[in-house]
Amino acid sequence: MSKSNLPFSSLTNRLLADLAAGNCVAIIGLSNSGKSTLMRSLSSPEAEKVYRKASSRSAHMIYVDCNRAVAISAQAFYEVVLRSALEGLSGKVSSDLATTLSDYHQSITEAENAFSASLAFNLALTELCEQLESDICLLVDEFDEIYSSLDERTLLNLRAIRDRFSDRLAYVTATLRSLPYLRGQTFEDEFAEMFSHSTYNMMLLDDSEAMNILGKMNAKAFNSERKKLCVHLSGGHPGLLIATAHVLAGLEEDWEGEAEKLIYQDPQARAECLKIWSQLTIEEKDSLVTMTQGDQAGLPVQRLHHLEALALVRQGKPFSPIFTDFLGRKARSAEIETPGVYLDPDSGDVWVDGIRIPVLTDLEFRLLTLLFNRRDKLTDKYRIVTGVWGEEYLGEVDDARVEKLVSRLRSKIESDPTKPRYLITRRGRGYKLLSIPRSE
Repeated sequence: MSKSNLPFSSLTNRLLADLAAGNCVAIIGLSNSGKSTLMRSLSSPEAEKVYRKASSRSAHMIYVDCNRAVAISAQAFYEVVLRSALEGLSGKVSSDLATTLSDYHQSITEAENAFSASLAFNLALTELCEQLESDICLLVDEFDEIYSSLDERTLLNLRAIRDRFSDRLAYVTATLRSLPYLRGQTFEDEFAEMFSHSTYNMMLLDDSEAMNILGKMNAKAFNSERKKLCVHLSGGHPGLLIATAHVLAGLEEDWEGEAEKLIYQDPQARAECLKIWSQLTIEEKDSLVTMTQGDQAGLPVQRLHHLEALALVRQGKPFSPIFTDFLGRKARSAEIETPGVYLDPDSGDVWVDGIRIPVLTDLEFRLLTLLFNRRDKLTDKYRIVTGVWGEEYLGEVDDARVEKLVSRLRSKIESDPTKPRYLITRRGRGYKLLSIPRSE
């Protein structure tokens, strides 16, 4: 099959080839890995053109966003699928068929029980498959929550419809994890079995695909060097690519600071890393942290391959320098059980001697961040004012105000603020946060 201009072109072409061969296809990928972008692209005229060339048949690719379902139920699933079909086929089918589908959609909406909804749905798909001269591919995106809650009868019904019209009806699903995993199974049920030979993990963007996305951003300061830096730091992850691009595109053309450091500290980039992290299992997290400590050789081969399949590892290391930096911070967070003050810059949490302390105010957090980043170094009041309040406040913030802020922070991180062990004062010189508690 010739290369297309569709996103994730190599993967997309394989999916279309499978569909053209009459197979159902499952796509697996973590959030912001590009699943929805890929699924939407499959419903484009270009994808339908590729399908027609591969199969010698035309097809209607109907995109179904399960987030639009009004509830988590079989009836709501049937409704959103048929509503999506009506929207996707608008102007492409006869008025009689459109009216018939609308009537079935109303029947599903007004159904008083699951049986009535299921019957109307089956009749609607039967009409479509029998009256349309084209194949039908239902592209079911954001399927995780609904699929996990559907009862066996509903899944068997979907399988039965597919078996009846296997020569013209196919499903494509997009989920975070494999279909058996979502239902807590180690085996494939009759529905998941349809996808057993055509399940694909999302891939990282290659450099040309990433550059193509960045090329669509209309920012005057976004020159080729900054685009190359975005591609390198994001490692081909769509979410991180956009996050880094927004940071660099917002800079002045003549800005000469440390762009890489700026991106590492950017809240949106950290949020993308946290989003990835929150979806991982404990074993996956442990494996990634182990890799940042230079011990990937100790990982079982199958575990390494598993991380590669999730697009978390590329060429034996975490896929992105930004994510690697994030993992390093997570690895260091294990030290919170040891004596000392620990600040997690990603979550904003603070621990003292392994105990999480109450939430700090914005000024308290800024002061602790400044002192934490300068552990065991003296920090004078000038640096505190410029680092916490800003240079414009140099003439407004007096010594008493600085001392009061230090006192408030000390009351939260010291067990006995009158005898501080970590946040100490050097009279006339400034303050210091100790990494090792001062002895009595």
